[in-house]
Amino acid sequence: MKDVTLLPGEEKVFELEADFWNRGNNPVQRAFGNIARIIAKIFGKKIHGKLIITNLRALELKETINWYCIPTSREVKLLTKTSIKEVGYEMQKVCLVFCPTYSLYYESHTQSTSIAVQNGSDEQLMDLLTKFYNVIK
Repeated sequence: MKDVTLLPGEEKVFELEADFWNRGNNPVQRAFGNIARIIAKIFGKKIHGKLIITNLRALELKETINWYCIPTSREVKLLTKTSIKEVGYEMQKVCLVFCPTYSLYYESHTQSTSIAVQNGSDEQLMDLLTKFYNVIK
């Protein structure tokens, strides 16, 4: 996946790799996510995504590669301060396997995006949330 060229005076605050296969901290969820990822890999499909927060802007990147080497789609979204209505994180535990799964999300006027964070914690997500908020405020 191509990275974004930073503007003059722009610095990355954080970069979050998206987990499209929903492999959280829960071992059962991780097993199903890994099986789905392996099946997709056998058929040559890869999905890469990132949320990049800099001191000047927030970007959402997503690229899909099919048949092992053919980029079939690329999305680059520049999130504007006025379009983002809400930023937060969620923690969920599944019955019988009480490992928490964390997701960072943001709501805009046109979409809602949730990014699963592997091996997340309340402290880590609060830090990311604060950094994200400081860029968009």
